[in-house]
Amino acid sequence: MVVAPQAIYKRAVVDRAGGSYCFGQQTLMLGMLLAMGYRAYGCTGRVNTAPEPTDIEFETRSHLVLLVQIPTHHLTTAETGNETYIVDVGFGLGIVRPMLLSHNEEMPGLFPPERHRLVKAYHPESSLDTTDPATEPFAQKWRLEINTTRTGQELPRGTRRTLYQFSLHQYYLEDFEWLSVMVQSNPKSLFWNNLIVVLYAPAKGDSAEMGEKMGVKVMMGPKVTYREEGKYEVWKEMKNEADRISALKEYFNIEYPLDAAVNVQNKHGALGPQSW
Repeated sequence: MVVAPQAIYKRAVVDRAGGSYCFGQQTLMLGMLLAMGYRAYGCTGRVNTAPEPTDIEFETRSHLVLLVQIPTHHLTTAETGNETYIVDVGFGLGIVRPMLLSHNEEMPGLFPPERHRLVKAYHPESSLDTTDPATEPFAQKWRLEINTTRTGQELPRGTRRTLYQFSLHQYYLEDFEWLSVMVQSNPKSLFWNNLIVVLYAPAKGDSAEMGEKMGVKVMMGPKVTYREEGKYEVWKEMKNEADRISALKEYFNIEYPLDAAVNVQNKHGALGPQSW
């Protein structure tokens, strides 16, 4: 998948031909922020793939995080211009607004009880001495954590699940293009083994009562699920690729011809039996 911002803009905005994963969404966002005068750049992260909430199993660099500072003409009276925020529109079920880059910073997620936290941390396999002032800065990373399970249940008080870890080193478009190739072609990649769609939408119910409350629809594996505050539902269980193509249209307004299923044929993430 091409992830240059011009190509993503044409695909997602002009042609309305579909979205992208983090590399495409974030490079487009980065281009927009820079065009508006924000100081911003991209850095890379390692997603935690551990099945248990308290475990850590980082994959290779496969995520793009943006670091942003506010230009002078956009500052509020409470800001100096030196504050740095992380912005992430490409991590499904992650933060939904800018988050101050500060140790132990917390903010609400999409809906209660979801809360995100940023903490300084180290890679568990780092060989650098984190107690030595000369090497500690080189070992230091940042982690984005959440206080809920993958299905939205609140974890015991004080327990956090790590979503991903990132460093503050700047990366560039050519880096993201190569990382995107890796994500597409590595059999260990999340996107090699799964077709994932995430769509935020106003919560169900009377609009006057719901106000600005949001829900989220997710397609992953053989299921389409829906979550909003206090609710988790399985909307559809898909048995084959024909079911999946139908569900993409029904729940996400994404249209593919039936023969597009050939693109996942014989891959781990394919749904069977194959009926196209």
